[in-house]
Amino acid sequence: MTLRTLSYSFGIVMALALSLAAGAQYRELQIAQTQLQRLQPSLIDIGFSQSMSFHHRQAIAIAQLLLDGRPTGLAPLARSIAATQMLELGEMQGWLKLWGQTLLPPNPEMSWMLLGNKPLDEALSQYLIACGKAEAGMPGIASNEELAQLRHTEGRERDELFLRLMLAHHQGGVPMAQFAAAQAKLAVVRKVAAQIVLDQSKEIHQIQSILAVMPRLEHH
Repeated sequence: MTLRTLSYSFGIVMALALSLAAGAQYRELQIAQTQLQRLQPSLIDIGFSQSMSFHHRQAIAIAQLLLDGRPTGLAPLARSIAATQMLELGEMQGWLKLWGQTLLPPNPEMSWMLLGNKPLDEALSQYLIACGKAEAGMPGIASNEELAQLRHTEGRERDELFLRLMLAHHQGGVPMAQFAAAQAKLAVVRKVAAQIVLDQSKEIHQIQSILAVMPRLEHH
């Protein structure tokens, strides 16, 4: 084999090697782009995180109003709600910062719930109608007057008001969490939404049980 032939053969080998390397790099780039795309949130992920952040902030505020040092038998429940929702709020706010989104909804509309891959059922349709009628954009949000009443009421009346405000608050948040648990794009968002449904459904049952017993306690 002459030097010229050897050089030519070596050039072909190098060209093939470079071509294969470029092809491998291109495939790796495609894989990376696909993986990055999978990590990008949908409008449902963003809308849920913003709306539930707003929702959680008030639940934490209601719980903290009860935990102001005055006597109450509901302190363990209030602390549990505040602690759980602070953790979830921190997680959702972290996502929104990562996504470059505002930490709260830019407007009170819940239109992100219209973006699922199937039409809303009757219950969710009614929920969206209730959202549209609610001053805060979702049902169950306590008014400033109700929060002031909780701040200044005492004793059993205060405990009962806390329970009723938190019950309405949870009942107003569960439907959107159920929707996000089924329709959010990112698995981590679906997981947190499902956990919110589970936790708040348990707390709804707990609050209803306490409220059912309270009138009987007043007669003893």
